[in-house]
Amino acid sequence: MNKTFRKVCVKLHLWLGLLSGIVVFIVCITGCLYVFKEEINEATQPWRFVTPQENSVLPPSRILAVSDSVVVNKAPTAITYGEASDAVFVDYYQPEIGMTTVFLDPYNGMVLKMVSKRFDDFDFFRFILDGHRTLWLPRAIGSPIVGYSVLIFLITLITGIILWWPKHWTRNALVARLTIKRKSSFSRLNFDLHNVVGFYAAFLLIILSFTGLVFSLNWFSKAVYFITSGGKELKPYTLPISDTLRISRWKNDSLDKLYFQLREEEPAAKTFYFALPVTNDGVFRVSIVHKRGSYYRTDNLFFDQYTLASLQGTGPYAGKYTEASPADKFRRMNLEIHDGRIFGLFGKILMFCASLVGASLPVTGFIVWFRKKRKPRR
Repeated sequence: MNKTFRKVCVKLHLWLGLLSGIVVFIVCITGCLYVFKEEINEATQPWRFVTPQENSVLPPSRILAVSDSVVVNKAPTAITYGEASDAVFVDYYQPEIGMTTVFLDPYNGMVLKMVSKRFDDFDFFRFILDGHRTLWLPRAIGSPIVGYSVLIFLITLITGIILWWPKHWTRNALVARLTIKRKSSFSRLNFDLHNVVGFYAAFLLIILSFTGLVFSLNWFSKAVYFITSGGKELKPYTLPISDTLRISRWKNDSLDKLYFQLREEEPAAKTFYFALPVTNDGVFRVSIVHKRGSYYRTDNLFFDQYTLASLQGTGPYAGKYTEASPADKFRRMNLEIHDGRIFGLFGKILMFCASLVGASLPVTGFIVWFRKKRKPRR
């Protein structure tokens, strides 16, 4: 490796690492804490589950009638049907106020739990996600700080791999770079934790950083879509509208008809999520999940609230997964690649470990720099 190039890499790795270190530490730690949210919720919230029955589940009209009787002066905004052992739940969302969710037994309509949360109430996972995305700052300020810090971190990962690369591929050189000397001094142990463990996690951290930038930086998101689509522009996510010439609000039997229609068309689906129209021109927005715990294959469909005619939305997430373009499919996968969910629980554990190492790199790197700085020059 050219000495000048190596010196440039050393300087970039050092100063960019110091510049982004605190933000990277927070983003990685919060990512670790958030990745198992679903598993933790399922383990600690028994009202999400019921005993499967042989009889059919109740239609939406029956479920909504029960939930409306326990939630006063609020209109339902969504209803979700899961698998045979899942409770059905109805959401009552109020902008800038909060959300009430009623969990019911889908076989007999019995209310299992009602959970009401105001947006100003403390919620652990929402707090963690806010830190991960915006450092608990206003979105317009925090999101770019996170995005550009992660972009800087991506550069330090690349320079780190370059600096790790042995000049000569000898056995001793590889052993020194791939193993931790556990009985060595603190300085050596800290360096090995930074250099060796960092190398093992570097490629996963590059994936984490790249997929995270898609969410944080709009120009990066558009550039990735432009490249993966062969030069097409990323369309914004928009909803179609219902026929506003009809003035009567949708009725529960319309939702029943749509529910049974989709159940018949997709008998193997795991979850049916119905976002209900709350305005005269609103639509039924339906998300059909085909694999439990995985959402990139979800079909996002839209229906006129009066005629139940199928409508077309825009953006990479609209429509059926099987009919999406390769670029749209890749965009849908982005989140599940980011948190490892695309490979199931194993993938989540893998990304958890990588993120934990990512949080340690600014710490071990700072210690390396600080001890060298304090070391008296001869």
